[in-house]
Amino acid sequence: MKVLLCLALSTLLCGCGTFVVGNAIVINETPTSVAQRIVIGQTNKSDVQRLYGTPTSKTYDSVGIEAWFYGSTASGSDGPTSRKTLQIQFGKDGIATYYLLTDADPQQSRQVTTAP
Repeated sequence: MKVLLCLALSTLLCGCGTFVVGNAIVINETPTSVAQRIVIGQTNKSDVQRLYGTPTSKTYDSVGIEAWFYGSTASGSDGPTSRKTLQIQFGKDGIATYYLLTDADPQQSRQVTTAP
């Protein structure tokens, strides 16, 4: 009986909440929060992994530059879907050289790069 009650309650609550697929931390990020967490020229791969966990994917270019990608999608029964991605690029030394937070709302995107 308790199990059935718990299942019914959880089903009811899930219908009213937000469902997140992917990295739940990224869905709540803003340009300001990312800028506070990732400092170009200082933040390293270990720092990023501690903050965001295992990346959704990684890419490597021919000169050894590595990029990590995190993505998430949130949807709820009472609102629109939100999609965010975070790309972080690292130099050969493993230090962040660039990041880009992309939001379904272009007004919320921010790109930061270091000077060449």
